Amino acid sequence: MVLGVSTRKVPDTLHRSLPYGLRTVVGELELRGAVLVSDDDIAQFAGIAPHTPAAYDLVHRLVASRWLRPLPVRGRYEFLPGRAGPFSREDPLDPLRAIIAERDVATQVVLAGAAFLRGFSDRPPVAWDVLLPRGYWVSTSLRERYRFHWVVPGRIFGAGDVDGVPVSTSERLLLDVALWPTEVGAALKLRDHWLAAALADVAADVVVAMLVRLASPAVTARAGYLAASFGRSDLADAIATLGRSRIAVPLLPGVEGTTTTRDARFNVIDPVGASSVS
Repeated sequence: MVLGVSTRKVPDTLHRSLPYGLRTVVGELELRGAVLVSDDDIAQFAGIAPHTPAAYDLVHRLVASRWLRPLPVRGRYEFLPGRAGPFSREDPLDPLRAIIAERDVATQVVLAGAAFLRGFSDRPPVAWDVLLPRGYWVSTSLRERYRFHWVVPGRIFGAGDVDGVPVSTSERLLLDVALWPTEVGAALKLRDHWLAAALADVAADVVVAMLVRLASPAVTARAGYLAASFGRSDLADAIATLGRSRIAVPLLPGVEGTTTTRDARFNVIDPVGASSVS
C-alpha cells in the first residue's frame, strides 16, 4: 500500500458507465433536475420517437448502466443523477407519485402515513395506508408496498398536497381513524398518540362538514367519542349536534376487552379505554 492511499477495491456496484450514446439524454435529465420519468420522457429528451425499438433499447441501456431505477409502475423510473451516484432516494412514496403521474386517479395517503407527513408523528408508518377508487387495479408489487383501501370515490376527500402526494389534512385524520379504527388499534389509549397532536388545532366546523358529507352514523359516533377522549370537548359538542347513533358502535370492531365501557353520549363501545386518555 502506498502511504496515505488505500488500495481497497471499490465494489463494482458503485461504478457506472456513461457510453457516448447515453450522454445526451443523461445530460438532459441532469439539466432538468429530473426525479421521476416515463418512457415517453426519455424518448423526448433523446429526440427519438416514443414506443419504438430504439426508445425501448435506450431505456434498457439506462437501467443497465444504473442511471434509471424501474418503479413498480409500468413505464416509470427514478432517475439517479450523477451527484448522488448509483443510489436511489428510496422514497416510499415514489411508486404512488408514479401512479398519479400515469393516470388521473383519485388517491390519498391516510392514517399513520398522513400523520407522519403532516408532522404529527415522528416516525414513518410500518405500512402506508392509501385510498383508491373501487375497481382500480394495481400490481401485486404495489400491493406489497402499500395497504390499499378501495372505497367509493365520494370517500376520497379532505386532502392537501405534500410533496406531490394528496395527504389527509388534520381534520380528515379524525375521520380516517373513525373509518379504519382497527388499523390503529389499542394505541388509541396512549396519551401521546399522534391523533392527539392532529386534533389540537382542527376546526370544528370543517370536521362537522366532512362528517355530514360522509353520512355515516358509525363514523360520526366514533369521531365524537375520540374528540372527547383526546381533550377536544368543544369539537365533541359540535359533533354531538349531528345526533346520537341509534345502535351501539364498537370503537374497534372485532376487538374484545376486559374492561369494556359504553359511552352513553355517542353510544360507542370501547374495549381499550380511549376515554381514559388524560
